[in-house]
Amino acid sequence: AADGLVREVLGGAELPDAVAVLEFAATEVVPRLARTTDEIGNVLHALDGGYVPAGPSGSPTRGLVNVLPTGRNFYSVDPKAIPSRLSWEVGQALADSLLARHLADTGEYPRSVGLTVWGTSCMRTQGDDIAEILALLGCRPVWDDASRRVTGFEIVPLEELGRPRIDVTVRISGFFRDAFPHVVALVDDAVRAVAELDEPAGSNHVRAHADADTAEHGDRRRATARIFGSKPGAYGAGLLPLIDARNWRS
Repeated sequence: AADGLVREVLGGAELPDAVAVLEFAATEVVPRLARTTDEIGNVLHALDGGYVPAGPSGSPTRGLVNVLPTGRNFYSVDPKAIPSRLSWEVGQALADSLLARHLADTGEYPRSVGLTVWGTSCMRTQGDDIAEILALLGCRPVWDDASRRVTGFEIVPLEELGRPRIDVTVRISGFFRDAFPHVVALVDDAVRAVAELDEPAGSNHVRAHADADTAEHGDRRRATARIFGSKPGAYGAGLLPLIDARNWRS
């Protein structure tokens, strides 16, 4: 049916990819969307003490059709699959857009960029922000094809990158710290690896800044620290403990 519809609309042209997309939409996407009314039914069933089926979390607009139908008791993503292959494509586009905007506004690439990473958004997008950080550094994730898990990263050569490596400082939320410790380690390893590359200072701002800081205080590990957040067990800006302890000053 989809094949005939495509030929009719396109005047007899053959587009097998379009046929496959339409068939997938008709057999998978539309029936799942039709069941989003399960949300109300499952909420009422849960309030009555009933069982709510489990399902994965994420955003359908990211190609995660398996999260449909909504209204299920969703579980988190596989934290070791962050960033996903699709998120890597999105993260690269985000990094390119940011750099293009800065280049258009100032006439040069930024030397450093600050980003905030949240655990919930990372789960929802499968790691767009982590992919953007790696792209700015000039690194790319490496996946295991069987499990789709991230096994490490590789450094993109400057010739392929076509621009300087950007120094990135990351502020992580307390929830991200707890949920994705290995992602924190991945980004930290990437920063430290880039800082040790034998590249000109003008092409590697991470190394340039790390070398300058090391010359100032002599601590290379401190000079390559780029990820900051609340200490373990603490969340947010720490205002609630201050209020509870009545140490608040206006």
